Amino acid sequence: MSSKSEQIMAAVEQLLGATDGINGRIFRDRWEALARDEMPAIVIQPRSEDPQINAIPFSDRALSFSLDILISGRPLSVLADPIRVSAHALLMADRTLGGLAQDIVEGTAQWDAESGEIGVLRIPYRVRFRTRTVDLTQ
Repeated sequence: MSSKSEQIMAAVEQLLGATDGINGRIFRDRWEALARDEMPAIVIQPRSEDPQINAIPFSDRALSFSLDILISGRPLSVLADPIRVSAHALLMADRTLGGLAQDIVEGTAQWDAESGEIGVLRIPYRVRFRTRTVDLTQ
């Protein structure tokens, strides 16, 4: 069985597949460059997981991931905005991600207009959840 953090990332990927404006183009841990005809797209990447072990047999954890909206065209902020709105609404519709998490919160968004017509809107999210201290799957 997968770790709870992997279950959360899989749930996020599945939810975001329904984001308006990306035609199902969602990728995980993608390191290869996307072609212009593959945009707009969303790339999600886990960034960190912070455990805090309690006195009871559970660990409270925080999984951080980035949601990158890749856009071809200008202005980035205008083109990325409806995708951002849709993705955020999907994530916030059930902040427990089907019972896997305790909560999900958004971090500080950053717009990065790269050279040419390609740009990225990066939005960090943090998911709080709990596992058994001796078993990352529960």
